[in-house]
Amino acid sequence: MSSSQTGSEKNDSTMHKGHRERLKDRFIAEGIDNFAAHSILEMIMFYSVPRRDTNPIAHRLLDYFGGSLIRVFDAPIEELVKVEGIGQNTAILIKMFPEVCRRYLLDMRETGDIIKTSKDAAKCFVPMFIGRTNELVVIMCIDAKGKLLFCNSIFEGTVNAAAVGIRRFVEIAVRYGASDMIMSHNHPGGTAIPSEQDIMVTKKVSDALKTVNINLLDHIIVSGNDWVSLAATPTVSDLFPKRQGFGF
Repeated sequence: MSSSQTGSEKNDSTMHKGHRERLKDRFIAEGIDNFAAHSILEMIMFYSVPRRDTNPIAHRLLDYFGGSLIRVFDAPIEELVKVEGIGQNTAILIKMFPEVCRRYLLDMRETGDIIKTSKDAAKCFVPMFIGRTNELVVIMCIDAKGKLLFCNSIFEGTVNAAAVGIRRFVEIAVRYGASDMIMSHNHPGGTAIPSEQDIMVTKKVSDALKTVNINLLDHIIVSGNDWVSLAATPTVSDLFPKRQGFGF
């Protein structure tokens, strides 16, 4: 501490340090479930803003992004740094949280898991879209017994028949010796209601897979924690084979 600091500055520094230690002790004792949104952001910034009171910065973040913790985490870095007190290091730290969360959940999923229903598939798919602000297409290949052979993203961008490379679906399914495939994509910031483009792409993928005797069992649309099975949607269910657990 510099000898040039005033008594007021020393008191502020001591107060902030005491507040930080209390929040840390509370986290160690209770976990984060009962923390208010501003307290979570405030504590995150302890590690990128070492010598300032992060409480007002946390409130400014929430005010800027409509009071929503999710909107703060999903905001691009170039928007985060527009908030007073947020530098690039803090913006990167904030953006890491949804990315690490997604990686954590994906690492819990293992090739070899058994996928018997649309619900099983959705449990694998939903974590893959955490923190994603663009549309992403993910496919899952399974064998005749439902064993998971492959699950990963294959395309990022607006889902339409022209942009999505239908041949890639077939190539991956054949490469992994799949009997069946399930596809998924997200509607970031929207609802999980299928669009006409979603239905058109589904039909093209299903038709392409049939040429190599592989079934498309479902197309699951994800928005946040919500998801919709097209195989369970009466108006388009005829695009899928009737398989117990997948829409029927």
